[in-house]
Amino acid sequence: MSTPRQPPKPAGPNKPAGNQPSTPQRRPGLPSQTGSPAVRSNVPSTTSSSRPNKLNSPANKQTIASPIPVVKSATVREVSENAQYLPPNMHSIFISSATQQALQLSVDEDVTQDNNWKLIDKEILLKDIETLGQGSNFYEFQQQIQNYPENEIAIVYDYDYFYSQNFLICFDSLLKNYIKNSPMTLPIEEADDTEQYVPPEPKIWVSLGSEIEIENERLVINRPLKRFKIKIPTRSTTAPPPNEKFKDVDPDIDRKKNIICLDSYEDKQFDMKKMEIDTAVQAAAEYRESSSQTIWRYPKNQWTQYEPRTLNEEEQKKAMNDQLLINMIMNSQDLFKEALQQNIIHDPFYIDWNELGGDLEGLGGPGDSHLKEYQSFSSIKQSRDKIVTCVQWHPTLRGIIAVSLAAGQGFDERADNISKITLSPSLIFIWSFVDPIQPKLYLEAPDDIQCFQFSPTDPHVIAGGCVNGQVVMWDIKEYEDRIRNPRADHRDKDLFIPGFEDESFFQTPHIRYCAVSSIEHGHSEPITDLQWIPDHFQITTQGLPTENLAGNCSQIMTCSFDSQVLLWETRPPRGGPKPLSKKEREILNPMGVPLTFKHLDLTWRPFLRLQLQSPEVGQVDFAPRKFSIRESQGDRDALNKEDNTFEKKKEPTGGQFVNPVDDPSKTISQARAKVLQNIDTFFYVGTEDGQLVYQDWMPQKENDSAKFITPKATWSSVVIDGPVVGLKRSPFFKDVILIAGGWTFQIWREKVHSGSLLHTSPMKEKITDIEWSPTRPGVFYIAKQNGSIDVWDIIDRTHAPSISQSISNTAVTYLSIRTISSKQQLLAAGDSNGTLHILEVPQSLRQPINQELQVVTNYFTRETDRRAFVKHRWNLREEEKREKDRLSAIKIGIAPSHIPTQEEIDIRMKNEYNDFIQFEFGVLREMGLRDENEAPVIIPAN
Repeated sequence: MSTPRQPPKPAGPNKPAGNQPSTPQRRPGLPSQTGSPAVRSNVPSTTSSSRPNKLNSPANKQTIASPIPVVKSATVREVSENAQYLPPNMHSIFISSATQQALQLSVDEDVTQDNNWKLIDKEILLKDIETLGQGSNFYEFQQQIQNYPENEIAIVYDYDYFYSQNFLICFDSLLKNYIKNSPMTLPIEEADDTEQYVPPEPKIWVSLGSEIEIENERLVINRPLKRFKIKIPTRSTTAPPPNEKFKDVDPDIDRKKNIICLDSYEDKQFDMKKMEIDTAVQAAAEYRESSSQTIWRYPKNQWTQYEPRTLNEEEQKKAMNDQLLINMIMNSQDLFKEALQQNIIHDPFYIDWNELGGDLEGLGGPGDSHLKEYQSFSSIKQSRDKIVTCVQWHPTLRGIIAVSLAAGQGFDERADNISKITLSPSLIFIWSFVDPIQPKLYLEAPDDIQCFQFSPTDPHVIAGGCVNGQVVMWDIKEYEDRIRNPRADHRDKDLFIPGFEDESFFQTPHIRYCAVSSIEHGHSEPITDLQWIPDHFQITTQGLPTENLAGNCSQIMTCSFDSQVLLWETRPPRGGPKPLSKKEREILNPMGVPLTFKHLDLTWRPFLRLQLQSPEVGQVDFAPRKFSIRESQGDRDALNKEDNTFEKKKEPTGGQFVNPVDDPSKTISQARAKVLQNIDTFFYVGTEDGQLVYQDWMPQKENDSAKFITPKATWSSVVIDGPVVGLKRSPFFKDVILIAGGWTFQIWREKVHSGSLLHTSPMKEKITDIEWSPTRPGVFYIAKQNGSIDVWDIIDRTHAPSISQSISNTAVTYLSIRTISSKQQLLAAGDSNGTLHILEVPQSLRQPINQELQVVTNYFTRETDRRAFVKHRWNLREEEKREKDRLSAIKIGIAPSHIPTQEEIDIRMKNEYNDFIQFEFGVLREMGLRDENEAPVIIPAN
């Protein structure tokens, strides 16, 4: 048994006062301030000199003796021993987070490390004991609280759990007065012992004879310098000497006599190398010109800019009569004819490099443009009589893909076969390319899933929309290792004993959903589309886009046939639920479902509801099927346009979902979030009737009732001859939208509502889905009901698809593309048989051509200008029609001959308003409500 520790001895003269308590060291393994006092891990330790005293005594300062004896820093095993050094009537106590909020003792808010005490009324503590009984944190001190003479009791916050609990309660009046009136502290005066700089004094120079040596070594010129010019005599290059004659020799005959090759060789007589040499020159040339005859093997494109030389009439006559020019042209006549004949036979400007590889049509080559079957996934039992409704690639793991299946039946058929549908499970399959036979996971759902999506920032979180209108959440974090690691094909002999094998080890686990939304507060029709709000902004209950300080995706946007677009929040409320013990978790969670979204289960309701109403009176409300917002995940243009001085702060969650049952204090507070002015609140909606609607999600206040309601659609038009099956934005152009449905598809530009940029004639088969290419701006894919996929390339042609390829014998219901690497791109296509086909995109469809982005940009710009011109012509024709009708009315005599201008209309309206004001003022004067001398306020007409 260890002996009790003694108080510290008085310090030396250069240390603080002897009775100054040494600041305890914060130990690893202490519990959080709002959680259980059990031992926790991963808490950083600090030195004793960086922590202040427990009773408002700052470190490194002089103060008088503290009435609480303090011991040296203790380890985790000795934490409980420190309590015996507390003074009498001073006890350690643990106060839970709920009691802290009730008594306004919340750590880091009401009490902090510097301001660590507070006085609580005795009656409040007795009332807490009377209400909670033995469950009260102050139950063991009931008698001492009743016998305490004063009305207020001091409670001190123990920041480091130095005395084994998070608070101290004081039942001593003198000690309470000391805590209230803490002594003044004086800083330690430091002696100023700075040494001042003294500049050195110059000394007198004493000669030692070195100047004589320098003078002797100096060069003295005693005679004028002589200059020599050496030049090698050169012969004239105009004509050879008479004794030399040249003739043409065939190099192939007697090659050795005609050609002499002097190769360089190493002379062994000069194999000695000088390592160091001293040389000196008296003069050197300022520049030097040299040249050599070499072959330039690095061609470079160059150009020159020159002005044409013009000749006047006299110079032209002189040049045309020049005999030398005439003789040169006559002598070159035959050469000109031969060159012209060669140009006719062969094109000299033909570039072979551009045509290189153009005729390669072999499979897999640059000329191959067909989709190749890479892999397929199908479950024999669960895929029967079901269609693929949605396909999503895993955001981070390569080779992982999720598929949802649903019964391909209408409402009447589902009502007739309700018993059969209820018995068959509604699942989402998570497949791996390593094991195409059996899925990695089964995600259970309360009803058939129509759409789902992985969270972009937390891939283990999945949100889905059901046929019954509910939103479902899954958390597969515990199974990430199973998804990531390939499954072995054999059983390990070391894991199982013969006769005691665990058959469930090789079976695919079924994961139950974590939370499901409330039926009465959600959609009343099947959810047709679901998207996560990007992580760089969030939407408030008033519809304002604000900065997302947490940096993770936590909001979901859904739409349904019930004319509603709902926004959902996945984070817990600010208060958060109370913490549960391990036993309580086992009782509430017997199936082992993660409690990540336990606070949402069956009580989840949207925080913003948009009712899509038709702007025309008497028309049916819109029934949305697809929607598209302007912002996308990873796009930071809106944040970059904001004020750069705005400091972005992240919440302590670190961009991860926090289980509120584990730590209820970690809830997201967006009080400091800034409203983003550059985010557009308008979005497009595709309806069941083939309409394209431009809607604002920000509610507006109604003038009559002062309530916030959804504004009516800014613009809507029927653009498709059937239900909208796809509405997607281009990954290269945020304002270019591809919409498809029925037998046609169109390309629109945002806020250009005079017409589409591109529309096709009706096809022979219905369109079921669309998908943009992520690497080529002008390529997109169209899935059709006959099981084929059309590849459109607007650079190649705009009236017909470039490629049309059959994939399945049934309808292709969903398309999803993913770039695996720079050399591989996969297209996932689900059909109505429940089979998922993985197709490999050829190089010609994934590799962009030269300046493709600029060409497509010019195409969209040109089509936008064309729509503006068409709109201008419409207005012009309307103006001509009104003018024609006016002239016809003038001839008949039923219309005025003069049409007033806008200025004349304004003057007439002002005069009418002034007449009304004078009339009103006269009536009020007759009634005695206005003074006789008072005059009305008249607005000047000009």
